[in-house]
Amino acid sequence: MYKFTYTLIILFFSLTYVYAQQLNESEIKTTRNIQEQLISNPEKAYIEALKISNSENELFGLYGKYYIANYFYNKSDFIQSKQLLLKLIENIEKSNMDKSSKVYQDLIGMCVNKVFYIHKNMGEYDLALFYLNKYRKSLPNNHFNEQYGSIKVAMGDYINGIELLKRELKTTPHLKLGVGEKKIMNKKLFADKYNIIGEAYQNYYIQSKRTILLDSANYYFNVATKMMLQDNFYPEYTKALLSMREAKSAALQGNYIKSLSLYRKRKKYPIIHKNIRTEQLFDLGMADCFRHLKQTDSALFYCEKYIRNYQKTKVSKENLLMAYNIMAQCYKEKNDTSNAYFYAQKSLTLIQLIEGIKNKSLNFLHNYDLNIIKAESNKIIASKNYFKISLFSILIILIVVIFCFYYYHKQQNEKHYRFLKIIQNLKESQVSDINNLKIDENETLSKQTIDDELIEKIEIGLKKLEQKETFLNPNFKLAFVAKKLNTNTAYLSQYFNQIKQKTFSDYTQELRIQYVLLKLKDSSYFRKYTLQAIAEEVGYKDANTLVRVFKKQTGLSLNYYIEKLKNKS
Repeated sequence: MYKFTYTLIILFFSLTYVYAQQLNESEIKTTRNIQEQLISNPEKAYIEALKISNSENELFGLYGKYYIANYFYNKSDFIQSKQLLLKLIENIEKSNMDKSSKVYQDLIGMCVNKVFYIHKNMGEYDLALFYLNKYRKSLPNNHFNEQYGSIKVAMGDYINGIELLKRELKTTPHLKLGVGEKKIMNKKLFADKYNIIGEAYQNYYIQSKRTILLDSANYYFNVATKMMLQDNFYPEYTKALLSMREAKSAALQGNYIKSLSLYRKRKKYPIIHKNIRTEQLFDLGMADCFRHLKQTDSALFYCEKYIRNYQKTKVSKENLLMAYNIMAQCYKEKNDTSNAYFYAQKSLTLIQLIEGIKNKSLNFLHNYDLNIIKAESNKIIASKNYFKISLFSILIILIVVIFCFYYYHKQQNEKHYRFLKIIQNLKESQVSDINNLKIDENETLSKQTIDDELIEKIEIGLKKLEQKETFLNPNFKLAFVAKKLNTNTAYLSQYFNQIKQKTFSDYTQELRIQYVLLKLKDSSYFRKYTLQAIAEEVGYKDANTLVRVFKKQTGLSLNYYIEKLKNKS
């Protein structure tokens, strides 16, 4: 009897636990409604998502938190969205849900998918792949074909990338509509997949120049549009997106007049103003068309508008580079060398950043090539620098002629004076007082923006590290010291810049050179060390670095200082 009763109790709690992992019909309808409102009425969707995020039903609350993160994603607030998604993943993993259950894997899969696209949109492909690979094994039913395909396309592997995207399209089941689910939302899922394939074909065309690829791209775009318009799904916005995508195809073929006419259809669809990223693509597309049609003022206008909006979205470093390049070329045509030089420099700086992320192919809006942009930017910079270089060359020659007669004698006097001054300072103080190392240096206090208590904490901590000679450790870097002082790198860097009036690098160099000066003066055996041995003693990997830093800090060469000490002995 007791065993039977115990079994009933266990069964009751098991059924209660299983039910807790399900949504009732009302809850399902609510989630479906929020999903649709994220497109049609995002503010209302956000309010509804906030309400259900605190639901007693754990699963219902998790869906609410997911839709809140989705709201910020659609607003291009990727940082906030990612923070919420990573916290949500952590909550899901800690929940009582069965890790092998479909609802668990669906929730994790949705969150990982959104984090992936956040990093992909920001051009951080390494991080996008990191999150896919991290959760791929734990989600056996989600192969992420679409995501891996998108990355392959972005990295230039078009054939395999498009194959993965098509496989995803074929293998995604046309699910029967569930409770509260609208047919159009299911169709939108497939329309998005068609559009992704179309965009992949456009990128493939940039590499191969085969016209048939643009025909394929436009085919997929039109299929997606037809699916949406059959159910009258936001017809204005759907038609605007088709015009934008077909305009890109025309621009890729070099037909900028046709492309511009398609981009100008934006006037018929004011709804695009509600989506800043879509408006950005229209602006940049028109800027490129105007540039090729030699209408530089219009090109500059739309580029400036694009860059202003980029400060809000931070989406696509490639397209930002395209905007910089257009502006550099337009200012060059207007003979505005100052602005041409400015944007050419920004282009080269951004290229270095992009090359650090990927090195095969770039996902530009139109047909742009990284090497061409680099060459054009360098050409602009070189043309401005030519006159300066010529003038400076003449001045340098004159200076050399004037000073070459007495330079050597003056240099020797200065070296000897510096040597005597250093020895005098070392005699006066045998402690590491780095503020007395530089000769005739006047310190000025800057305006202080961090509180006195934090300053005192940092100063005490640094003093202890100096006494332990921790600065001799090769790992003595800003992050290392911040960790030792239990603070962060931002505050520590601010302390050095504002209070010490120097960078952390200068501070480290001064400590190490002060140590070398004292050691060489007081220990004759230390003077017999090789430069490499001395360098390793004070935390540098090679002698060249030590020699360079020593000269910078003292104005003397290390060999000269050692020789003078030997002669003095």
